[in-house]
Amino acid sequence: QMPAVPAGLDSKEGKGGKGRVELTVLSYIPGARVVQHIDRILVCMIREVIRINEDGNLSTWTSRLLLEGQAMCRAQAAAMGGNAVLHYNVEQMIVNNHKMRVYSVLMVTGDVVKVQLE
Repeated sequence: QMPAVPAGLDSKEGKGGKGRVELTVLSYIPGARVVQHIDRILVCMIREVIRINEDGNLSTWTSRLLLEGQAMCRAQAAAMGGNAVLHYNVEQMIVNNHKMRVYSVLMVTGDVVKVQLE
């Protein structure tokens, strides 16, 4: 039995920036076919904050960083006209807690594509 098809994909054609952009580490999305390879993306984020201004601990900071990286990746893919990012990968993530400051670097990559349900 095939896995469930992501809810954000239209059954006739990709929605581009109108629907949810799916992120996957796979080279395909189950139940869909790639109709257009758009381009490869690289999203880089560099952050520095004074720790007393941030809520939560270092785990919370790291989770927020990853979620913002995913959101930026989805936004970039939608702006390029894609509705999925294949081969999604966190290339580099550095979080350095030094005294009262937190420094972080995040680099994510993927292939922006337009997919259509079969």
